[in-house]
Amino acid sequence: MSAKTKRATVYLEPELHRALKIKAAESSTSVSEVINKVVRETLIGYTAGDPESWLDESFKTMDQARADSGGKHWKREELYDA
Repeated sequence: MSAKTKRATVYLEPELHRALKIKAAESSTSVSEVINKVVRETLIGYTAGDPESWLDESFKTMDQARADSGGKHWKREELYDA
């Protein structure tokens, strides 16, 4: 991994994880590289017409969810207990 990468915790369904591991092995890459490629290609597809439309759509979806943290600020360790 390059110094410019960021770490993210992603929870995958077991079948999806297994498929990613197979794809990575077939292409002699890591699961992270496969995921990066898919996310990059997906975002390029979303942004083809309007580079900021995917961001606007994401915020719109978050607003529609009406989620409320109640002002709680989570620590990483607490998320594992949720």
